[in-house]
Amino acid sequence: RVSNLWQTCALDARALETLVAHHQALMADPTPLTVAQAELIAVVVSATNGCGYCVAHHGPRLAAACGDPALARAVARDYREANLAARDRVLLDCAVALTCEPAERTRADVERLREYGWDDAAILKATAVAAFYNLVNRLVSALGVESEADLEPWTFGAQR
Repeated sequence: RVSNLWQTCALDARALETLVAHHQALMADPTPLTVAQAELIAVVVSATNGCGYCVAHHGPRLAAACGDPALARAVARDYREANLAARDRVLLDCAVALTCEPAERTRADVERLREYGWDDAAILKATAVAAFYNLVNRLVSALGVESEADLEPWTFGAQR
């Protein structure tokens, strides 16, 4: 089935094609990130932005990717309280910082990620995923996209 977001964006076929291609490029194979790490970013950025639509879409994907539905739900509520590796938590800290205070990001943010073993390719991919979900969350919110009737809502926290 076609999601309500893609249906809404179909009014501009070229923009939809670009948006879907960007999504595929980031999420179909998020290497050097794992699928679970890309979904962590999608869920946490969406929760930070208050986008229940995207949390409900990506929460189950995170649960499948990490093989732990309870962990996925804990991440949606507050990733800082979830049982995550320090390395993943730092990655999410940067995604939230980019979401909340983009103009305040500096080279120091990149250096902090490097200290936790992230290389430049992973940092670029994580930044691109976070930026993409900030875009999608704003599309959903601004266009009033409603969740599909059969989509289970997920409880999430502000993550700020």
